[in-house]
Amino acid sequence: MNIIKTDIDGVLILEPQIFGDHRGWFAETYSKNEFLKLGIDIDFVQDNHSMSANKGTIRGLHFQVNPKAQTKLVRCTKGEILDVAVDLRKGSSTYKQWIGVRLSEENKKQLLVPKGFAHGFLTLSDHAEVQYKVDEYYAPEYDRSIRFDDPDISINWGIKEPILSKKDLKAPLLKDSDANFSIKFLVTGATGQLGHDVISILKERNFNVIAPTLEEFDLTERNLVKEYIKKEKPDVIVHCAAYTSVDNAEDKKDLCYSVNVDGTRFLAEAARNINAKVVYISTDYVFDGSGEKPHSEDEKTNPINYYGYTKEQGEKIVKEMLEKYFIVRTSWLYGINGNNFVTTMLRMAKTKSEIDVVHDQIGSPTYTKDLANFIVDLVQTNNYGTYHGVNEGNCSWYEFAQSIYKNYGFDIVVNGISTEDYATKAKRPLNSRLSKENTDKARIKRLPHWEDGLKRFLSEFKEDQIFKEVKH
Repeated sequence: MNIIKTDIDGVLILEPQIFGDHRGWFAETYSKNEFLKLGIDIDFVQDNHSMSANKGTIRGLHFQVNPKAQTKLVRCTKGEILDVAVDLRKGSSTYKQWIGVRLSEENKKQLLVPKGFAHGFLTLSDHAEVQYKVDEYYAPEYDRSIRFDDPDISINWGIKEPILSKKDLKAPLLKDSDANFSIKFLVTGATGQLGHDVISILKERNFNVIAPTLEEFDLTERNLVKEYIKKEKPDVIVHCAAYTSVDNAEDKKDLCYSVNVDGTRFLAEAARNINAKVVYISTDYVFDGSGEKPHSEDEKTNPINYYGYTKEQGEKIVKEMLEKYFIVRTSWLYGINGNNFVTTMLRMAKTKSEIDVVHDQIGSPTYTKDLANFIVDLVQTNNYGTYHGVNEGNCSWYEFAQSIYKNYGFDIVVNGISTEDYATKAKRPLNSRLSKENTDKARIKRLPHWEDGLKRFLSEFKEDQIFKEVKH
């Protein structure tokens, strides 16, 4: 069996091997073992057979909604058809796009139409017979159809007045349909600041998202990662989980390496097996922080602490093992679900009237909610590569602290000090400015300015009872 990929992920053309002699021919049209070798793990439960008497007949577009969605394996055993699959999965980079393939008794090709797609065909000959396997039984209450000539899909059938059933004549447009498909996301590190907001944004946009617990998905356990991803089959993995304690990483190198490097390798292996997209969250710490110009996406990395080294190694693994990847470097993250520089400054204000903050490290404070929106927008494209996901503008930690207190209404004296005067176990880069050239090339909307993000965060943050107590 030869597999031909189409322009839409998951839709495959299958060409069985034909064995012929003076008596005729033989072809193996389906073998579970052979399909497994090809990476197609589907349990078909029903075979269907239709005959259309007249050329110019359109059947479709048909599908079953979740939880009774069907994968179809279609072939034409008499005559010829134009077989069509339409991507109905919200969030897919090919949403509303279609593929048309000629299937005939002569070419013996088959079309694999995954769940989440509408299916239909046009007969190109009289007495056309079509047979197809499905992996879910016919369920009338879940059976749906959409117009064959829906302008949002614009299929080029090559016919003006097709023969249609009453059902297909009355089919609604996609915009009026209750089609409930979306691509499936797996988010690691769901309890962290970024993972929490990525999940929130995905749910707001009605995407299918799963967030495994540590017990279900321990990154340091290769088999556990492999089996979980194999079972769930996500279309996209947003890899937020990481060991991020920068100073502790200098002492706990084995643990940091196990999570950030080995864990990323295990995840990439499993993602490659199911052809999933991967978003790898990286950091400005992969750079040494030299100079004053923004680091470009393609600039050579040179981390100056162990945490940055492990994230750099993770980037290399993703690039070497995967074709469908997005590396998103970010900096100075803060969000509602966790401890960060903003919450630390507010807590310190409860007991201090004056604080010292470093003034010679420059970067962009990044609100996790803004970054989460950026990531969800990015993965709906096929613009793979490395991106810098940070809020617009730059400042020092000193200026950031001043802005926090000003916007929150605290009267605190902030003194600027040098990095040399603020000892930490791990070295920090002085220059964390990051360019966004690839973001612009991909025509992805940049994140808002960091001051705008901070104001929105603090307005939401005021609703938290803990920090109402801090303010008083």
